[in-house]
Amino acid sequence: MINMPEVGLGTTVFWNRNEDAEEAMGRAINEGLVSLIDTAEMYGTGRSEEALGRVLSRCRREDIYLVDKILPDNATKEGFGRSLKRSLMRLGTDYIDLYLLHWREKADLAFVADAMNDAVKEGLILHWGVSNFDVSDMEDLFAVEHGSDCCVDQVLYNICHRGIEYDLLPWLKEHDVRPMSYSTLGSASTGDLKRCECNEHIRRIGEEMGLSPAAIMLAFDLRTHDLTALFSSSTYQHIVSDLKGLYADLDPYMAELDKSFPAPCGKVPLEKI
Repeated sequence: MINMPEVGLGTTVFWNRNEDAEEAMGRAINEGLVSLIDTAEMYGTGRSEEALGRVLSRCRREDIYLVDKILPDNATKEGFGRSLKRSLMRLGTDYIDLYLLHWREKADLAFVADAMNDAVKEGLILHWGVSNFDVSDMEDLFAVEHGSDCCVDQVLYNICHRGIEYDLLPWLKEHDVRPMSYSTLGSASTGDLKRCECNEHIRRIGEEMGLSPAAIMLAFDLRTHDLTALFSSSTYQHIVSDLKGLYADLDPYMAELDKSFPAPCGKVPLEKI
């Protein structure tokens, strides 16, 4: 299984110009608090990549594990190389550490696997993976030549959305594919963080452990072995507060948390946002 940081920052906060968020991310990188940064060509139609490029210009590239994503409509013979080079230009870097197919949609998986491997050989990317792939999608990918070179599947997962625990997480572990969770702290569309902030069990556990609800949500995802958790924050103070969940042990509280946020008892279709 690929060796990579267990926690990272997302860049959806850069959909619109946010100089404070750029400064906060740069400070967190330069102080060694985080090294993995996740973006996508879709975020703000390239604006997030451009913002991250400005952050990268103020940091040492070797201190950063960079994750980017290509849209399925661009993962074609005509579009793949063009899209990858545009992303590299906006980021101001020569390579991407991990390059993901953002969704499956109608992408030709055989072509994607070949194109990704060619990009690795060219040194434009170091590793590749997918995002929003369920078990059946992963099985289809592994059925094509070089498909098993996929090393990461980035999916929605947090304490409020535990569906992947039933079958996807076990499948990924069996096939040495590292899970990466997005919306670890929820998103504006799901309201997960607000739900956790209002939960009596999380409030009490937070008081006992000296953690915010967001830190507990991060700790929950990280208790899954070999999972990388992504979260977003627009301020340095929130980044520091959230990261307090990095080494928190929730095992003594899991029975209590399971009552409010039960684990799945059967197959749950993969949730995507």
